[in-house]
Amino acid sequence: MVKLGSVLGVLLLAATIIYVEWKNSEENKVRWITGGITAISAVIGILLLFDPSLPGPGAVVKLLFGGVDKALK
Repeated sequence: MVKLGSVLGVLLLAATIIYVEWKNSEENKVRWITGGITAISAVIGILLLFDPSLPGPGAVVKLLFGGVDKALK
């Protein structure tokens, strides 16, 4: 029951962020990018609720851009 409340909280927060950004943004491209990033973040958050041993968003970013960081040094 606690996980259901947490999932609903994450979905409500994500929907609120998407709604406010959609309403206040003038460019259609910015609306879709903001909505997509927020939706992906909500999915990652919900997945982490059910399996906390999964790597978090920081590990995913490090995996994607770790090589770029090493190349720039």
